Amino acid sequence: MILINSSPKDALKIFQPFLPIFVPVGIGFLLSALEEKGVNALYVDEQVEDDTFGKIKELVKGREKPYIFGFSVLTAAFKSSIVLSKKLKDLYPDSIVVFGGTHPTANPDEVLSYDHIDIVVRGEGECILPDLYKCLKAKASYEHIQSISYRKDGKVTHNNKAPILKNLDEYPAFPYHRFVHEKKYDLGFIVSSRGCPYECIFCSNRVTTNKAYRYRSAESVLNELELLSSKYKQKYVLFLDDNFLVNKERISVLAEGIKARGLDKKMSFNFQARGDNVNYELLKILYDANFKSIFFGIETASNRLLKIVKKGETIEEIIDAVKMSKKIGFHVSATFIYGLPTETHKDRVSSMDLSRDLDIDMVRFNNATPYPGTELYEIAKKENKLYVQGLYENFNSVSTFIENPFKKIPFSYIPDGNSEAKIRSDILLSYLLFYLNFKKIKKVFNNPDQGVGWFNAGEKIFEMIRKLPSIITLGFLLSIKFIEFLFNILIGKDTDVSLKYLIKNIIVQKGKL
Repeated sequence: MILINSSPKDALKIFQPFLPIFVPVGIGFLLSALEEKGVNALYVDEQVEDDTFGKIKELVKGREKPYIFGFSVLTAAFKSSIVLSKKLKDLYPDSIVVFGGTHPTANPDEVLSYDHIDIVVRGEGECILPDLYKCLKAKASYEHIQSISYRKDGKVTHNNKAPILKNLDEYPAFPYHRFVHEKKYDLGFIVSSRGCPYECIFCSNRVTTNKAYRYRSAESVLNELELLSSKYKQKYVLFLDDNFLVNKERISVLAEGIKARGLDKKMSFNFQARGDNVNYELLKILYDANFKSIFFGIETASNRLLKIVKKGETIEEIIDAVKMSKKIGFHVSATFIYGLPTETHKDRVSSMDLSRDLDIDMVRFNNATPYPGTELYEIAKKENKLYVQGLYENFNSVSTFIENPFKKIPFSYIPDGNSEAKIRSDILLSYLLFYLNFKKIKKVFNNPDQGVGWFNAGEKIFEMIRKLPSIITLGFLLSIKFIEFLFNILIGKDTDVSLKYLIKNIIVQKGKL
């Protein structure tokens, strides 16, 4: 079996030199599960392969048919997955194509409408894929396997969903050794829990886990951290948990274990949290264990909107959490989402103001994206506001900032009372006012270990010199974006922002420097 991580290479093209190469984590867990059952699975990652198709042709040489190609598919990579899988099916007609991941789990009927795709694995695949592989290789029936979808007698059949494995320690350890690659993956990460018990309407992570929340034992996590430190020499580790602080007791035990093993002297840690899950005592325990960077999904400064998106927390709780974090000494990153249902320009201005008032270190301003499987997707459909370009090529929450200014990516959702141009304008204004600050720009360049790997121009001078052509290109393209934005303000086109407002805020910002 060859597992394939599809990646839309064009989407982040201008930023690619400054982003870490993240390990395809889902594929990593599947590799371990297959290996534990005696299956020698291989993988191909479109992030690091210049010729994915050629690489696969190499790997199948001398292997027993039927070839099984398993695609891990996010919505943003749906097009590249469809194109490559069709190409493989045409070349190897007797091969079996299996799709899994968040997008196929959310839309199995859509995926199976493509004749060359044979099976969809829904949800977590570790307990499903090994059995499916053995049935396929033995040319035996797989109709008894839970959580799969397939065609039978010309009709799509969905087998009952398998129960989620509650004890994460029963899964085999993550195979970091499989990702020691010449292209240098960033191995500084760990998954200590899965799932989130909250109901945010824009979150696609729950498509595979529902609201189930499970966590690994402290012993298991600590052993993995020691491996990352001793064998892979990782100094910065990001906890990839959807919601790290759900169970406060386990966090305290984990932090004490980190200190007891001396890992706090060898590594620093980043994590993601909700404002209503933190308290001063817990943050202090983490900071003392060398957790130095925290990320909050603030999303909006409006309590009205927080209720609409079912965030389950208030803006006052979030503000308190950020202030506590800054007081203790954490590097704080955050995101805001623009274009939420019923949102107004005034709501976005409140978010702009809050992002600066809270003294956050790094911020991303995203556009609301209704990923399949989310409640926002259903809202967009109901409102007749769902805009799908091609094979979901416009489902990108950071499109305003990363897109080529000469080839804009249209939004997939625009709420009533708004226009794409006005939301895009507010996003650019937010970036301009937030980063119009030398100290913040300096942090971005000087602290690549912080901010969850959002931007890395190089930790050493020679790395920055090597990236200089890319820095110049990026600077040029971003300049065009902001020149166009400023020109539109001057002529009063496609924006709710006035020149008076912009000048006033620039003066205020300068006064803070």
